Amino acid sequence: MRLVREPGTSPAELRGVSHRYGSDRQALTDVSVQLQPGVTALVGVNGAGKSTLLSILAGSLRPTAGSVLIGGTDLNGRRRREVIGRVALMPQALTVPPNLTAWEAVAVIGWMRGLASREAARRADRALEAVDLANRRGSAIKELSGGMKRRVALAQAIVAEPDVLLLDEPSTGLDPQQRRRMVDIVKALHGTVVFSSHVMEDVVDTASRVLVLHEGGVRFDGDVDELSARAPAGAPPERRPEAAFLALIGDAEARAR
Repeated sequence: MRLVREPGTSPAELRGVSHRYGSDRQALTDVSVQLQPGVTALVGVNGAGKSTLLSILAGSLRPTAGSVLIGGTDLNGRRRREVIGRVALMPQALTVPPNLTAWEAVAVIGWMRGLASREAARRADRALEAVDLANRRGSAIKELSGGMKRRVALAQAIVAEPDVLLLDEPSTGLDPQQRRRMVDIVKALHGTVVFSSHVMEDVVDTASRVLVLHEGGVRFDGDVDELSARAPAGAPPERRPEAAFLALIGDAEARAR
């Protein structure tokens, strides 16, 4: 992945972002975050607003309030077509025709994102190599394991070399060996990477920065050590990040009562 940005600008920034579904569900409330190069984990329980935030960052969902900047430019402004090409989202599920090969599934996404056919082909090879699937480039999607399909989805997200890469729970449904491979691949990526998770082990193994999202708001922003320092006294060392997370969302719920 490359990183192109103007001097003094953040690769991605949310300013006062709120989003409401219909009249009765507030998904995000006044979220302001600057995202810099490195791997950031977006942590929260189901329903915390993680997928909504990623969809807004990707440009597939417009917030009901606030703005999103990519490299200092408004994602939903007059330069939207240009700016949205600098962001890519890996969704939780791979949705491609099962008879396509892994290489075809990646190359066609490159072409759809504006790459010339020859360049899309070249970058598809690079993307599959990056996710350790070069030896399965000719295999049909239907012949791949669940873990391999997740890596094809990641290759689709990185084929156009976005400035900002968003991963929606990349280890969901993977066995321990597949999960370890996914973690290693994500750690090796360059640029600004944001992944959502509710598995604290993934966070500790992968992220340099942690954002705890709860009930649509950011409850914590810091590194893993700073998060661990929030753990209640007596928590075992290996469980401190998880204990701190649970304490944070528990305190938030208690204040809301």
